[in-house]
Amino acid sequence: MRARAVQTASPVEGAKPICPIPPPPSLLRQSLVLLVILASTVALRAQTDSKAQQPYATINREAIGYAGPGRETAHDLPGPEIKIGLLAPLQGPRQAEGEALRQAALMALEDEAANPLPEGRRLALVVRDETGLWGRGASEIVRLVFDDRAVALVTSPEGNAAHLAEQVGNRVGVPVLTLSSDSTTTQINIPWLFRLVPNDAVQAQTIAEDIYRQRAFQKVLLITERNHDGRIGQEEFEKAARHLQAPPPESLDVVLPLADADSLLAEIRSRHPQAIVLWTSAETAARLLDGISQRESEVYVCRKTLQEPFTQIAALRKGKGIWFVTSRAGSRDDSAQNFEARFRARVGTAPNLAAAEVYDAVRLLAAGLRQAGPNRARLRDRLAKVSNFAGASGIISFDGAGNNQAAVALTPLK
Repeated sequence: MRARAVQTASPVEGAKPICPIPPPPSLLRQSLVLLVILASTVALRAQTDSKAQQPYATINREAIGYAGPGRETAHDLPGPEIKIGLLAPLQGPRQAEGEALRQAALMALEDEAANPLPEGRRLALVVRDETGLWGRGASEIVRLVFDDRAVALVTSPEGNAAHLAEQVGNRVGVPVLTLSSDSTTTQINIPWLFRLVPNDAVQAQTIAEDIYRQRAFQKVLLITERNHDGRIGQEEFEKAARHLQAPPPESLDVVLPLADADSLLAEIRSRHPQAIVLWTSAETAARLLDGISQRESEVYVCRKTLQEPFTQIAALRKGKGIWFVTSRAGSRDDSAQNFEARFRARVGTAPNLAAAEVYDAVRLLAAGLRQAGPNRARLRDRLAKVSNFAGASGIISFDGAGNNQAAVALTPLK
């Protein structure tokens, strides 16, 4: 069954092809999907199996660029609409998260409509579902690029979605703005991916600095899920602890789905940790936080955790003793407070960090399109120059590899 696509405007009739050549036939598209899945699987396995060793060579992050074709006007996207593709969870347990991302993106489109694009063009949003196995996600990304003709892609905090979009974006030449914190996405010299959030390495270093140096804790419990994002988070935090010459954290590996939270909570209590680091999904973190006493441990969470239902449980204890990493501009900035008030009025609930980040992603793309026009390669060039963009989620400054280099700080959850 064909996946659902949500559009803010009707398709353009009689649209011309993106390039002088017609779109690839179905066989080539299927081959691209399979190639993306295979390449992503191989890359993820290599990253997971790698050890913390001194590399024999490193990539110059400031030298990464794109010198290929695509900037010519013949490669401009046709029609009065310029579409932004959003890959989000539209079904299952993360459906509420996906709807929040969609609403935030629509808010940004409405705000940007007051400052129209050149030649009377207008922005539109196309949303496709990342829910399901990798084959489904790869197919949806290919449809965004070829069927929907999106000028750029925005992906959710899910690391798997970011890797799939990265593979398609690099092979076809499409900019990707991701909310994933996975450090490995920008470590392989790909010029098409830009991360809006502090990566896992930065988060781990900031959390470890507070735990081991500022508080001098010795008994630290690291809880991760047995999936890609959990493995990467564990590697980065253990690496940060070694760098500080601190005792290695004790680890608990959660097998999903989490069937028996009570047994896991009993195991946590038996270890008497001074600090608990949750590198898990919001669902797992919510079930554990509900049983962790405020008096027993400080709790540190990765940014992926900051979704419902975790934020609801955290609100009941008023965020006391819960910490995460954010931009130093953070939620105290006027633009963040304004976004929060408007989002709450629109949706009825407070926005999470990911909603603010999607809002900023669409605004960044709109600003780039006003200078680049409806061209993917020229838009990539504009994104590569983004510096000190003050958004609702904080400050955004991309380095040569697409990492957000804005200063970060450990922030209490309110």
